[in-house]
This record gives sequence, C-alpha cells and structure tokens, in this order.
Amino acid sequence: MLGAAVAALVIATAEGASWLALRLARPYLTEEIRTTAQIYREQSDRIRALIQPDTARLLVVDSVLGWRYRAGHRDAANRTNAQDLRSDRQYSARPRPGVLRVAAFGNSFVYCNEVSNEAAWPRLVEQLSPDIEVLNYGVGGYGLDQAYLRYLEEGTRLSPEIVIVGFTPDDLGRVVNVYRRFRSNREIPLIKPRYLLRQNGDLELLPTPVRGAADYARYLADPRAVRDLGRYDEWYEPLIYDDPMYDYSATVRLLTATWMVVQRRYFRGAVPIRHGVFDAASAAFRIQMALFHRFADAVHASGRQSLVLLLPDRESVERARSGRRPVLASLMDAMGREHLDYVDATAAFVQSGRPERVDAWFMPGGHYSQVGNRLVAMWLAQQLRSRAPVAATPGAPVHRYRLAVGTPDAPR
Repeated sequence: MLGAAVAALVIATAEGASWLALRLARPYLTEEIRTTAQIYREQSDRIRALIQPDTARLLVVDSVLGWRYRAGHRDAANRTNAQDLRSDRQYSARPRPGVLRVAAFGNSFVYCNEVSNEAAWPRLVEQLSPDIEVLNYGVGGYGLDQAYLRYLEEGTRLSPEIVIVGFTPDDLGRVVNVYRRFRSNREIPLIKPRYLLRQNGDLELLPTPVRGAADYARYLADPRAVRDLGRYDEWYEPLIYDDPMYDYSATVRLLTATWMVVQRRYFRGAVPIRHGVFDAASAAFRIQMALFHRFADAVHASGRQSLVLLLPDRESVERARSGRRPVLASLMDAMGREHLDYVDATAAFVQSGRPERVDAWFMPGGHYSQVGNRLVAMWLAQQLRSRAPVAATPGAPVHRYRLAVGTPDAPR
C-alpha cells in the first residue's frame, strides 16, 4: 500500500514538473509542444478554411502539384496574371528579338514572399536589364519535386531560353515530405506529391492523395486519418501520433520532444546535416540530386539551358560572411562532379561591398527584403548574360550555350 502511494506521488510530481517545464519553455520554442487533440482540432479548423469557396484567396488546391497560386489574383501584396505568373503584365508567346527570356521555378524565395511584385528579384532583373525577361513561376512551400512537375506542365509554353530552378537550404526536407503539418503542426494542412528513390536509382512518383477540396472531407470526418500520410513522409513522428499516452501525460510529451531533438541532431532524420553540411548519403540528398538531373534533362531535351540557382537563407549568408563552410557545400560539390550548371547567390551578399547588416537584407519571416532582392537581381543579371545563347554557325544547332559549371567566385 505504501509502495503504491509512493509510486503515485512520484508520478504526480513528475507530471507536475513536466507540465510546468512545458509551460515555461513555451516562449523559447519555435513550435509549442501540444497534445494530438489540440493538433487535430486546429487541423480541422484550417482544413475548413482551406476548402471554403473563396475566389479572393491566393492559394488553391491543385490535383497534380498539391497547391498553386490562383491566376488573375490581386491583393495588397500579391498580383498574378492570367498565365498564373507573379506579374502585372501578360507575356507574349515568344520573346521579342534581342530579349533573353528566363523562366524561374521554385519556392517562396523565387516567388519572393514578404515583398510586393515590384520588389521581387525577377521583376527587378527586368527593370535593371530591359534585355532580360524573368517569368516568375515560384510558389511558396514548393519543393523541387513540385517545381519539376510544374515545369513539365507549363515550362515550355512561353518559350524561355534559360530555365532556372531555385533552391534554398530548407528545400531538402521537402522532397521527403507529404503532409506539411508533419514538418510543423502550425502549418497549413497542405498535401503534396513526392518521389521515392528505388534501389536501381530510378525515381517513382507518388501522386498527391488529395486531388481537390472534396478529398479533404475524409480528414474532417476522421482527423486521425492523416496518419496514413505518414507512410511515405520522413517527417512523420509515430511517438506523437501513435502513442496514446502522448495525449494524457505531460512527462511523455516532454520526453518525446527531447528525444526528437536529439534524434534529428545526432541521428539520421528527414533533413540530415552532418558536420555542418548536408549528408550526401541521406535519402533526401540522393532524391534531390536525382531530381536536379531529371529537371536538367527535361529542359535540355526541349533545346533550352537549365540553371540551378542557390538562394541562401539568413543563416547561410551569416555563415559565409564569417568564413564558415556553407551548409550547401556537399550539394555544390556533387553538382560540380555531376556537371550540373549552378550559381550560388550567396556571392551577391558576400561581394556586395556594402556595410549593411544582415538585418537589412532579410524580412522578419526570413525572405529577402527589397534591398536583398535588389542585390540578387543585380548579381543574377550578370550571370544570365554569361549564359545567353550565342549565335549559331551554319550547320550548328539553333540553341548553343556558354556552359559554366558552378561559380568560381562562390564561397565554398
């Protein structure tokens, strides 16, 4: 009897201490540690908001890509044209003579979240260089898998001569993700396609299981059904979603959160970083490289030039300015060995020659400010001109390009 009382006291004390620790840690955590009941409740609320008919909303569910931005949208910060590009004007089917047309695919660093159309680097390239057009196909939250699939759908429609695919450090984790809320349970409940890498090196596409708003009804009827999405999602945490004690015990939640931090830092996880750089042996890295090759092959098959544009986040810029090895070093090494043409926009910040603090280059949400976008635009315009088509000689192919693998001035 005494033993049971002592055990109960120990458990109650542990629970009280854990509950207090979770409360006190809340201001210091990027993501609050919550019960699955709380996570599911918010999930349902956000699904209802997502699928509610609203033609004024920028984001729409897409049957192939998972989501996209609405064509012809206009609000205070975002404007898209009828061609589903971020632009205030329509583009002709072919560029004018003497104009180099570039198509840019990728994520929010390509779309340029947190700034207006006029302050986005694709538009600034056009303003600074009237002989260059940049078609902005960027969509917030996209991984290279979605950017590649969008290129297959739309990439040749407006006859670009160079096709850019943007890449930021956060993108590596997106190629092994299906449900965005597994990455952060505060995210929008968006579901995406992803590729699996087979043992023979081939990529196999797993289409998005949600083809439209009506398919979300399943997750409203049974919020726990999202666990099925975890089968092919390396961000899925069974300790949160499958352990019934997680909801009822603050101690279990605290121990689970601690173990997840240790696991991701010291063991292989969805975004493996070893010794400060991407782990080239990880599944995410190998899928990413395979997608780079697929993207380049598809672009080259259409007679165009492909270019990977590395867009540094704030941490990458700070590391480069302090002389530390960039987190993308292993990726750049691999692209150089495998003859994938790339440029690293970190050079735009490191070589700017301006005394501004990093704060001036980034917005509160982590994207480039107007100043940061302008630095990228000025630097990129020079890179694009060096890759412009050269005149064909008799008997030569119509499209020939100056090929530059990597950038000798990029920090390594």
